[in-house]
Amino acid sequence: MNKGLRRWLWLAGGAIVIALIFYNLRGNPEWRSFHWDRLWASISGAHLDSLLLALAGVYCTYLLRAIRWWFFLEPIKRARLWVLFVGQILGFSAIFLVGRPGELVRPGYIAKKENVPMSAMLAVWLLERAFDIIAMVVLFAAALYFQPVGPATARGISALHVMHKGGNVLFGFIGLMVLGLVLFRLQAERMTAGTLKLFSFLPDRALRFFQHFLRSFGEGLSVIRDWKGLAGSIVSTAVLWSLNTTIFWLVFRSLGGELGRLPWLASALTLFCAALGLMIQVPGIGGGFQVGAILALTEIFNVPAEPATGAGILLWIMMSVPCLGLGLVLLIYEGLSFRKLEAIAKEEEQAARLEKV
Repeated sequence: MNKGLRRWLWLAGGAIVIALIFYNLRGNPEWRSFHWDRLWASISGAHLDSLLLALAGVYCTYLLRAIRWWFFLEPIKRARLWVLFVGQILGFSAIFLVGRPGELVRPGYIAKKENVPMSAMLAVWLLERAFDIIAMVVLFAAALYFQPVGPATARGISALHVMHKGGNVLFGFIGLMVLGLVLFRLQAERMTAGTLKLFSFLPDRALRFFQHFLRSFGEGLSVIRDWKGLAGSIVSTAVLWSLNTTIFWLVFRSLGGELGRLPWLASALTLFCAALGLMIQVPGIGGGFQVGAILALTEIFNVPAEPATGAGILLWIMMSVPCLGLGLVLLIYEGLSFRKLEAIAKEEEQAARLEKV
């Protein structure tokens, strides 16, 4: 199956899931009596000062991501912070426009600009994902266990009960993930040899691919042995996700009413639900992100449907439009286009495959 067909199938599946969620919401009396004028009043009445602070916070998150990549890459190469920042903006702009296939733009662009092997950049990208998952689960657990929540509906109570159970499972999973990352970095050669032996039934080409990937991933984990780099990575991750939560909180404050009274930890829980929704995205439109945020606000925090929908829409605008706007400016500055960026990512991915053969 070619990549284009896979992409369309993924988009179609995501769109169907989002449509089914909205279809089921129609059974809720509150959603059947949805007032569009209240939705518009909620968004148009947002306080500009809080939104401007949130806007500044959005740009700071990309700078923090660039700083974290600087720590990740330091054992491999001392990269330029500007290149890393531009890579973050262009990469996330590509994701907003074309969905998950745009993920390769960030590592591809930085690999090209800094002359770093694409395999090493993919290892850094995986390490970033591990740090983000750990940070999100910690925030989720803190919100779940320290933020008083009293859903008003049976469905909300059931969802909260499931989330508590899921939180315990996620905590265990994160513990194992951290332990696995540390052990793999400290015993990379031995664990690589053992893993290759375990999968020795695979064809030679696949084994060489697997071996190269594991070695590159071990190289990317070099930051774990360097206490300075590890501390910088952890601190930048903690600040990044605290700032992401604060952006949600500022958007809620700008809308006022029940949303404006939500505490900071409630924003953390909403952020977690919205992040889960990012797995189902329609390029240029979003979908899963807004649905996750709206369901968290209505079902867990008892926010009425209209302001919750307004918050979901405004959050998506705040998280995507500033990035896309700066991304277009940087594309012009770099003399690039999104098509060229995609070509760079594909070229670097192909180079990584040739390295492994």
